[in-house]
Amino acid sequence: MISTLASWAGLAAESGGRPGPERSVPALARRLGEELPRIAAHPAAGEFSKEVHRLAAGARRVVSPGPAHRATVGTCVEPGCDGKLVATTGAGPGGLGEIRCDRDGAHSWTEYDWSRLRRRLAARSAARAGAAAGAPATRWLAPQDVSLLWRVPLGSVYRLASEQSWRRERRGGRSYYDEQDVRRTLDGRLTGPAPS
Repeated sequence: MISTLASWAGLAAESGGRPGPERSVPALARRLGEELPRIAAHPAAGEFSKEVHRLAAGARRVVSPGPAHRATVGTCVEPGCDGKLVATTGAGPGGLGEIRCDRDGAHSWTEYDWSRLRRRLAARSAARAGAAAGAPATRWLAPQDVSLLWRVPLGSVYRLASEQSWRRERRGGRSYYDEQDVRRTLDGRLTGPAPS
């Protein structure tokens, strides 16, 4: 919560010329409340609203968690395993989402590893389709996906995209960022626990 609120408070402070508040949820929330007119006029106002809503919903789930949700996402990527991969929200350590093989529980990935798992799924799919060797197709990520996969506040995603000159594509009035540019910047900044 603090990093997300601080990111948005920092964006408001930059445009308003005021120093940022102390890094506590009450102080950041108070400042963001004061800055709402400025934030509402910013192009990322919708993203701010979504993120704050997501934070509030997350806080409610911590206080009063609901039932876990499950969805099959494909077959296991581990060699020789033909199990199904099942995603479960809030099932992993610390309430993280988890993808686990239904045949071998040791084949599991928390949210922090999902981008790596997706690459393995894509590579296997390309190999099965007999894809010709050559330059890989560009994959485009929505800012929300970058925020979720790397646990980076959405305000920071926009800032990093600008600072690091990520290649972008516009579709339907929305920006999408080149996955390789995102990885070059964020793979080393993974905020989750080290894989065991």
